[in-house]
Amino acid sequence: MQGLMELSPNLKSIFEGLGERSEDEVKRVLNVGLKELLRECEEEILDLEIKYGLPFERFKENLDAGRLGDPHSYPLEKDAMIWEDLVREKQIRLDSIRRLERLS
Repeated sequence: MQGLMELSPNLKSIFEGLGERSEDEVKRVLNVGLKELLRECEEEILDLEIKYGLPFERFKENLDAGRLGDPHSYPLEKDAMIWEDLVREKQIRLDSIRRLERLS
């Protein structure tokens, strides 16, 4: 596992038991986990798109223009903050997956 990361002996033995090259197994497990986190993030974004009938950018425009009601109301403010965080999180997950795949 030289070069990728140093694992504790207990963790290293788990990955060595999964396949021929433990470094490849670590990358595979990380990739699968990151993709699952990305899927969860995309599902939450989809739920908000369905709720408001808009993609985030249009939601934000309508929110700022007051077309969705009081932009400072708790439900709208909460959804806006959650949605913005999800969009950011999605980008972080995508970037992480791309960087991991370049290691292969």
